[in-house]
Amino acid sequence: MRILLIVLAALAASGCAVGNRHSYTMGPDLALQSPRSIVVAAQDMRPYVISGEKVPNYVGTQRGGFGNPFNVGTESGRPLADDFGNAISSALARRGLRSTMVSVAASGTPPDVRALATRAGAERVALVQIADWKSDTYMVVTLRYDVTLRVFDASGKQLAISRVDGNDNLGGSAWDPPRHARAAVPAAYRKKLEELFSAQDVVRALQ
Repeated sequence: MRILLIVLAALAASGCAVGNRHSYTMGPDLALQSPRSIVVAAQDMRPYVISGEKVPNYVGTQRGGFGNPFNVGTESGRPLADDFGNAISSALARRGLRSTMVSVAASGTPPDVRALATRAGAERVALVQIADWKSDTYMVVTLRYDVTLRVFDASGKQLAISRVDGNDNLGGSAWDPPRHARAAVPAAYRKKLEELFSAQDVVRALQ
């Protein structure tokens, strides 16, 4: 009987693991104020996306009761880079910057930032390069990330750089791991973006 209950619980957990999505639409709370114009570009450089192994809206893995993996996507259905760009652009606009988001291709080659600035008529370019970003949820949620922010002026000169990378334990839930992940991962996302934009060189470059 006990074995049967364990098997049923594992099967139920597998069902909860299918079709999960995480929200990346809530932007960071930024501690800066500026009247500058800025273009925001987020580039997905994750090797598993560039290779085609994973789709651009892939953000992690939810494991079923037997540890079997299921892909997690963005809640919006958009590519992760676009959600990054939109969230950051909106957050900058709330702090007074005239912000525009542009989409760039997933590639190992950085885009022409001078062209981005010219196209948008912007004084600054904030290029966010996502080298790694994926959560992994079983009972505990972990988040692996490697994101770099580069700030350029309109001529293409790099003014500041900031990076966050690591593999964080975001806690867990024995009863409903997917629900815990849906709250913990977006909260960690906001925190990582706030860390990127709170670097003193970045703040000076944007003000």
